[in-house]
Amino acid sequence: MFKAELQPEPGFESKMYDIMFQIANKAQQDRDQLNDLPYLLSKEQLAKHVFNISPQSLRTHVLIRPDFPKVRIGERVLYPKDKAIEWITNHTEIADKYSPARKIGIVK
Repeated sequence: MFKAELQPEPGFESKMYDIMFQIANKAQQDRDQLNDLPYLLSKEQLAKHVFNISPQSLRTHVLIRPDFPKVRIGERVLYPKDKAIEWITNHTEIADKYSPARKIGIVK
């Protein structure tokens, strides 16, 4: 009879720790960068720093929605950073809807 056992390669735990540390560090840097932004963002700032898409894509797919938070100051339109992030959270489909057995989604 044939018996196979999987063994982790030497140093696997150390490598996994390093990978997880890098991910956590990058997440903290991203959060710090987001906290450094002003409360009211221009379309360009919102596209680059919050959505990570082009201003054209942001305008085409998000800013035209009547429920997206915005503030008009004279001719200028600005976007409250915290409200925009809240809007994203409220309009994100969680993968549980499509694959209940998998634990994927937004981490709060």
